[in-house]
Amino acid sequence: MKRPGRRRPSSAVTTVDDEELDRFAQIVERQLGLTFGTADRARLAQALHHRLDTGTGGRTSGYLDRLEGGGATRAQELAGLAGELTVGETYFLRQAEQFRVLTQQVLPERLGQATRPLSPLRVLSAGCASGEEPYSLAIALAEAGHPESRITGIDVNPLALAKARTGHYTPWSMRVVPPLVQRRWFVKEGNGFQIVPRLRENVEFRQANLAADDPALVRHGFDVIFCRNVLMYFAPDKMAEVVARFATALLPGGYLFLGSAETLRGVSGDFDLRESGNTFYYQLADRHRRIPETRAHRSVPPRPRAPHDPPPGPGPADRESFGQVLDLVRAERFGAALGVLGLIDLPVPPPRTPWETEVLLVRAVLLAHSGDLTGAGRDAQRLIGRGGPVVADAHAVLATCREADADARGSLLHWRAATEADPRFAIAHLHLGRLVRGTGDLAGSGRSYDRAAALLPHESERRMLLFGGGFDRDALLSVCRTMSREGSA
Repeated sequence: MKRPGRRRPSSAVTTVDDEELDRFAQIVERQLGLTFGTADRARLAQALHHRLDTGTGGRTSGYLDRLEGGGATRAQELAGLAGELTVGETYFLRQAEQFRVLTQQVLPERLGQATRPLSPLRVLSAGCASGEEPYSLAIALAEAGHPESRITGIDVNPLALAKARTGHYTPWSMRVVPPLVQRRWFVKEGNGFQIVPRLRENVEFRQANLAADDPALVRHGFDVIFCRNVLMYFAPDKMAEVVARFATALLPGGYLFLGSAETLRGVSGDFDLRESGNTFYYQLADRHRRIPETRAHRSVPPRPRAPHDPPPGPGPADRESFGQVLDLVRAERFGAALGVLGLIDLPVPPPRTPWETEVLLVRAVLLAHSGDLTGAGRDAQRLIGRGGPVVADAHAVLATCREADADARGSLLHWRAATEADPRFAIAHLHLGRLVRGTGDLAGSGRSYDRAAALLPHESERRMLLFGGGFDRDALLSVCRTMSREGSA
């Protein structure tokens, strides 16, 4: 199961009032664990309309009664609804760095554990959608010398599982698979690719709802569980329940891999955070087995600091959380990013280290995007008080706040201050050109756009992410060149 999907509006629209839609949302969360925020209401309504139109029910209230009732028809309808609300667009070897950590770091450790049963490796792919992840695991394990490994893929969506069982995929699913790996594990068939039989034999698929108790989940015991980009769509209590089931399903000392924007911080105390390179993952905690401190990051009481000690740097958990925050910013999920940022311990301002400064800046940007202009402005002023290169970024935050408050003049002044604090701040020049253009000074606007176009190829990725408005470098360059030409005409 992957992220909630999009669907075109149904042609036959049944009237659904807000109360019925609220009830539908509650049923979906309770039965399937999927949460839908305010911004997703239209998508949720479309799914409800479509289920009614397919003849699964007549009146909306009768359909909702059926979902809350018992019997086989309810289970069948929930399965269909799951297919309606989830989409399995993914591809082979996605986040390949996690497969490298699995084969180069985790498996040697795992196979070296004296208490591990003498049986083939067992791996669970939870929320496997159309099968790309479990087959990718089978490929990675086979190439690492473990062709006998067993992989189980589970998902709530029966249509996605039906596709997974065929083992047939389009070239789009293969877009990052190296040619040599393609030739080894796939056979070209028509316009697509077919998994070779010896690999398919190692993978089994089963329908399962992670939001519900399922004794079959723990029947075999797994060495490793992959559950990536699934938990982020669960309500917090459901997420904790699912993670507790994973803890039960894993063999002692087993491992859990999540998506890069997901964390167990504040969710479960059953796992130790692990890191290899820049990849974070989890190992099931075992109070009877001591994990070497160089391998695991346990929480330890902080040493009391002397008055002149430098402030401590970020621990692995904070760095993991901050990486997830940036991933959520890339996805423009600002509310979720603020939630994860709240897990990071920040001292009382003003910021004293580059780490504290960076976290405070990102918080200011997120508060501005979330409409908390007072909070964003407060953080920005603290950054200005720190001085140094971050002053230009702080003025960019204040400019964003002023514009959100319909104060174009104030925004212009802060963008100008940003360019004075850092003359190489390309995005600040771009915004300055936009606002100057609004004053009628086309020549001055053109000069700012020209300057922005000259600097954009060298703009930092950090500023592109925080202040680029979701546009990539080429798109902003195109805007600058177009506006500059129009100003010159």
